[in-house]
Amino acid sequence: MNIRYGLIITVVVLLASCNSKVTQTNKNGLNYIKQGLYDQAIVEFNNAIITDNEWLPAYYNRAICYANTKRYKEALNDFNYILANCPDHAESYFNRGIVYENIGIYNSAIKDYSQTINLRPDFITAYHYRGIARFYMKDYEGALADYNKAMELGLAETGLYFNRGVIMQIQGNLDAAIKDYTEAINIDPSNAKSYYNRGIAKLAQERSDEALKDLEIASRLGFAKANDAINTYFRY
Repeated sequence: MNIRYGLIITVVVLLASCNSKVTQTNKNGLNYIKQGLYDQAIVEFNNAIITDNEWLPAYYNRAICYANTKRYKEALNDFNYILANCPDHAESYFNRGIVYENIGIYNSAIKDYSQTINLRPDFITAYHYRGIARFYMKDYEGALADYNKAMELGLAETGLYFNRGVIMQIQGNLDAAIKDYTEAINIDPSNAKSYYNRGIAKLAQERSDEALKDLEIASRLGFAKANDAINTYFRY
């Protein structure tokens, strides 16, 4: 079961430089980011750094572009440089954590999310993402604690309920899993994975008719594994 939900880095620094050329170049780069034109944005941030190699926002924004284009080594280099010069920058810890998570270095991701939370206890998404990293480390109780904390702080996202449902399903608490998948569907009725997982959970409870309905919806939404389940369990 895949619980990852689009870990896309979107935070950008908008601070102005004392150098008007740097400020304009940075603004150009941010406009490219908004259009999803990351390579063009990188050129602008490179130019900003050439003009003023001590201006950290350009490094940060370039790191965002590198991360979004899966150039993780370059992104890590920029985030490391920022944190060496600005060790209290919560957003850099958070986004570096995302990079570590995407390359499977979960211990480092957890450390960065934890540092984000230490600096900004109200950084709700850091709890959710730390929970995902803990899930991959098979620390299910730690993941649940983080998911519950994110919900307590007001985060209400499809991925969060889905992810908690996955753990509930693994632990055999099918009623709780179905409840979470249902909440995920209420938030986003087009979420095929939630229908699929809810269908599988209902199958385990021998609620075949309801399970088939969920699997058929997941199939119509384009989730291929739902077809496999239908063929396996309902076509003889």
